[in-house]
Amino acid sequence: MFKYSSRFWLYAPITVFLIIAAATMIHWWTVTGAFEKRLAAAKGREAIPGVTLDWSKVAIGGFPFRVDAAFVNFSIKGAGAHGPFAWSAEKFALHTLTYGRAQDVYEAAGRQQASWTAADGSAHAVSFLPASMRGSSIADAQGLRRFDLDIVGLGAKDFAIGRFQFHMRRDPDGADLDLMLRADEAGARKQVQVYATLSQAGSLTSLLKGEISLPQADANWRAQGGKAKLYQVIAPGLAADALLSPLY
Repeated sequence: MFKYSSRFWLYAPITVFLIIAAATMIHWWTVTGAFEKRLAAAKGREAIPGVTLDWSKVAIGGFPFRVDAAFVNFSIKGAGAHGPFAWSAEKFALHTLTYGRAQDVYEAAGRQQASWTAADGSAHAVSFLPASMRGSSIADAQGLRRFDLDIVGLGAKDFAIGRFQFHMRRDPDGADLDLMLRADEAGARKQVQVYATLSQAGSLTSLLKGEISLPQADANWRAQGGKAKLYQVIAPGLAADALLSPLY
């Protein structure tokens, strides 16, 4: 017969495993339930001031350590710094961890459409089909801290881009916001690259927290003396400041 101590060492690991498994399951269902409620509240409405999300259907998964949301016919519409903007994709997926830092990963596939308003008020629109499109965002107590977008094989009617990248990073002290845009023409050596720093980034905190709209944040930023400084610019035949102007 086993002694009591022998039984303890036999059953204790199994018991601990079952407790951890149960806790993980309960945590995932709790997080997923709250996430689904937020989705239901956001569908067809303003998710944050000035920005509306919509989709035809969504499937939730990712157990046990992620929450995955796979959308069909996903769209974003809203008010930009100079006028309306919109983006839609046939397929869109969001992945977020149920533990650790607040980081989301995005993927989009299929035919996509984008429209925006430039600083001069002119409207632009494009339909494109990327080979791959991925993005990520990291947030903290001050709101969005970093956003990255990487598109490979961006093909449209009038152009083809081998790779497109956009990066946004809030400086650790919160004083500046760094932006970077790069595009490489498909099958050629032509490249566009622009780095910019937005001063007075503290006035954009409410925007990064999703508390006010982009037009209001842009007006506040300018009223507080916010400026955009361009540097390390490679933009042959283009007005460099126009490349990032839809953002501010």
